[in-house]
Amino acid sequence: MPVVRIPEPLYKRLQAIAIPFEDTPITVIERLLNEYEAHNQTRQVSEIENDYMDLGSFTRNDLRHTRVIRATIDGREIRQPNWNKIVHTIHEFAVRQGMSVDRLIDLTLSNVVKGENNTSGFNYLPETNISVQGVDANLAWRNTLHLAKNLEVPIEIYFEWRDKEGAAYRGEKAKLTWLPN
Repeated sequence: MPVVRIPEPLYKRLQAIAIPFEDTPITVIERLLNEYEAHNQTRQVSEIENDYMDLGSFTRNDLRHTRVIRATIDGREIRQPNWNKIVHTIHEFAVRQGMSVDRLIDLTLSNVVKGENNTSGFNYLPETNISVQGVDANLAWRNTLHLAKNLEVPIEIYFEWRDKEGAAYRGEKAKLTWLPN
C-alpha cells in the first residue's frame, strides 16, 4: 500500500471537515473524492445533453461512421460502449429479466444462436450462453430499439459522426432515445 505524506496545512483542512470519532484521513479523502466524482458526472451528463441533436428513437439518418460516446439501458451505463456492445447488453438484459433464451431468439432481430460460436462474426456472451452476430451501426440501433420496446426499457445512446467522407453529419453529435409509455 502506498504511503502519502500530507503537509500540516492540508491535514488541518481535512480535520476541519472530518466527523469527530468517525472519520480517519482516508474516510475524509474518500468522501471528498465521491463528492467530486458525483459532481463531475452530473456536469458531464448535462454538458452532453446540451451539445447533441435529439433524434428521438426513429432516425432516417445514416449511422455509418459513428462512434458511441455514452449509452444507457434502463438507466444503467454501458462501460466502454460501441454499437455491438449495446446489442450484446440488451440481449443479456433480456435474459437477466427472466426471458428464456428460446423466447429471446424468437423475438430478436439479431442473428443469435445458443452456445458458443466465434465464427462468421458471432460473439459469445458467456453470461447468457448465446452468441450474437456483429452488425453495423444502423442494424445495431434497429435491433436494440426492437428489444428495448419489447422489454419496455428506456435506452439512450449519445454518439458522434466521425469527420470522415461518407458520414451523414461529419463531426456532429446526436442522441437516440426511447422511453416506454
